[in-house]
Amino acid sequence: MGAFSGTIGPVVGSSRNGVPYIKGKGKPRSGPVGETEAANMKRFAAGHAWLKPLLPLLRVGFKGYSQTTYGYNAAKSYNFKYAMENGQMIPARVKLSSGDLPLSENLTVTLETNPGANANGTAQANNILDRSLRFSWSADYIEGASNKDQIMVLAYHPESGTALQEIHGTFRESGEQRLRVTSDLAGKTIYVYAAFVAADRSRQSDSVFLGEYRP
Repeated sequence: MGAFSGTIGPVVGSSRNGVPYIKGKGKPRSGPVGETEAANMKRFAAGHAWLKPLLPLLRVGFKGYSQTTYGYNAAKSYNFKYAMENGQMIPARVKLSSGDLPLSENLTVTLETNPGANANGTAQANNILDRSLRFSWSADYIEGASNKDQIMVLAYHPESGTALQEIHGTFRESGEQRLRVTSDLAGKTIYVYAAFVAADRSRQSDSVFLGEYRP
């Protein structure tokens, strides 16, 4: 009878990502929440809380993941399946970007004190932590990539939901990207990731976990 949106008797019509669906109306709960269901709800809530601050990056990183699932929903699907253990997200297993764009070789990160900082590592003006994460990689040409591809970088403190991210950073040919660390992250453990997005935004690389740091 063709696609429709709305309710006809016990049937509900809708669409998702341009694909039409029909389904039956949901039934109200008739009993208490079981132990397994409660555990799944808790697991879902923990995973959602971990990933939600990263929404802008995940939309780019999981663009075109599949014909029916992409962006934030695809990121949740992957990470709930592969990066969670005992209801908790394991940072080293988290994937923030998925694709076939090549990574550059020798991709590393170091925590550095910026020039002009005082002995305590803080800027004398307005008391901002004057440290940066310096991402570096080989700027040599890689087959299947462009020198104008851009780095995507993230430093994340999930407990506070603080995400320092640069989605369209420096060009691949530059070999370097700096990410300023804010004062609210001083002394806290942050998790660091990187990936590349194509110059024409048509694809992206898998992300790589670069370790944890305490600025």
